[in-house]
Amino acid sequence: MRMRASRPSTRRRPKRLGVRTDRVPAKTNPLGIKGAGEAGATGAPPAVIGAILDALRPLGITHIDMPATPNKIWQAIHKAHSAKAAAE
Repeated sequence: MRMRASRPSTRRRPKRLGVRTDRVPAKTNPLGIKGAGEAGATGAPPAVIGAILDALRPLGITHIDMPATPNKIWQAIHKAHSAKAAAE
């Protein structure tokens, strides 16, 4: 028995397509606006912080607040070295 494959055609499309939007202001800021386009970038900052902490873990550093500026990293390294020297 042979089956015929169905092919898309204009006869099988809906007559009308509609689009509906609902305006829902954000409650997290005074302007009520929402960000657009940041969703793809939300994983990068935690990944960078994780990499920094992995590199600093041998020094006993387990936490750095974002943004991880060079100065904050340097201060964390200096504090870890000072704490190690005081403990000896």
